[in-house]
Amino acid sequence: MGHQGKHERRDKRSRAREGITVTGSGTVEAVPDVVQIELGAQATAPDVQQAIDAATVGLDAARTSLLASGVAPGDLGSAQSSTWTERPDNAEPRTTARLTLRVVVRDVAEAGEAVRQALAAAGAVAQLESMHLRVGDPSASLTKALDRAFGDARAKATQLAGLAGRSLGRVVDVAEGSGGGGGGPRMMAMRADAVGASLGVDAGTQEISATVTVRWAFDGEAP
Repeated sequence: MGHQGKHERRDKRSRAREGITVTGSGTVEAVPDVVQIELGAQATAPDVQQAIDAATVGLDAARTSLLASGVAPGDLGSAQSSTWTERPDNAEPRTTARLTLRVVVRDVAEAGEAVRQALAAAGAVAQLESMHLRVGDPSASLTKALDRAFGDARAKATQLAGLAGRSLGRVVDVAEGSGGGGGGPRMMAMRADAVGASLGVDAGTQEISATVTVRWAFDGEAP
């Protein structure tokens, strides 16, 4: 009985390890509804304080313009700031100050005009550092992507089990991994005078993706 019990336990462990593990993926397209922008103000002057003052005046003007365009105060925030001094030969040193403002615009259709007005308000010191689109709340799209990923995993597992002459049993393990939307159209490091009379922003679509790794036990005994 002792040897028989050991064999039975070994057989149970072997059957417990039997099964199939596959990874499925799913993707849905979503329309971006948020524009993330970084505006900069860069000024050069004989000393650091003058440079900072000039850049601050420009950035404050851009901030005031954005608020007037309907951007919420909570969607404005200071970003990176820096100064540096150049000392050319046979010339007085010049210091440059660069200030940046992070902006979230929640109306894609109005984003271009809001940015244009902000750059115009800031004047010659203004710069458009970067702009890109994203999906503000990707949760609904991610749910659909997960549904598709699990369906993809099941289809693969069913096919492979059939090729092995087996059928799927219960799910014994699931691990989820997901990826958000890819980066949208991006503009970087443009001076105000390069933006032109208008700045169009087209939302387009972004992919929201998900992956799941699922393990199924086999149903029934091996043939």
